[in-house]
Amino acid sequence: KLSLIDIDIVVNDKDEASAKKRLAAYIKEYAEEYYEDFHLYSLAPNRRSHIPYVVKALSLDIDTITEEIICQDGKN
Repeated sequence: KLSLIDIDIVVNDKDEASAKKRLAAYIKEYAEEYYEDFHLYSLAPNRRSHIPYVVKALSLDIDTITEEIICQDGKN
């Protein structure tokens, strides 16, 4: 189970590598949706802080996003 707490994305997969790929794909998909409706998302108080993530995700391919995901032990 991996999560990106700042954006509230959680994924489950069979192992860490697969989960990182799935998380990267969700990050990319979210960034593209955010960009398509930028006016709506950027005005939402709970999503305004996502802009740096969105800009970075839009500028990277999924493989690079996957490589940049750092797994840390979290709370259960």
